[in-house]
Amino acid sequence: MEKDLDMKLYNEYLSGEKSAFELLYNKYKDRIQYFIFNIVKDYEKAEDITQEVFIYILQNKAREDYSFKYYLYLVAKSRAYNYINTEKRRTEINDKYSLLETEQIQKDITDIVIKNETEKEITEAINMLDDKYRNAIYLIKIEELSYKETAEILRTKY
Repeated sequence: MEKDLDMKLYNEYLSGEKSAFELLYNKYKDRIQYFIFNIVKDYEKAEDITQEVFIYILQNKAREDYSFKYYLYLVAKSRAYNYINTEKRRTEINDKYSLLETEQIQKDITDIVIKNETEKEITEAINMLDDKYRNAIYLIKIEELSYKETAEILRTKY
């Protein structure tokens, strides 16, 4: 049902109804930003890449055989890894933040995305895992993507 609503809103946007896309943006912005942050480990870059993802979605029609959510996460993963690959070519990867700053950034992102106590406890447990496992659990349990969709999104090695 949610998939149908998302595609309905997306198709309404494609038909000229700009407010339909705003609803989708507001629904997924924080979730996409959290997902991207788990990959790039930089809050500001996660915000920038999130904006790029939605611009891409506006400019490139989703394939009919994809759900809107699946397409959105697929584009987000692609943009996040493009950023990482570009940064690797430009400079060596340095630790930009101390452990304390990194923990604070992770807490800020978690506070934005997770709204009730049960979800907070799940997120804390997930954050203790390696990135590849953390994103898999996040996509399956919180975003409710299928195992197949999650496997296809995360098939690139960390």
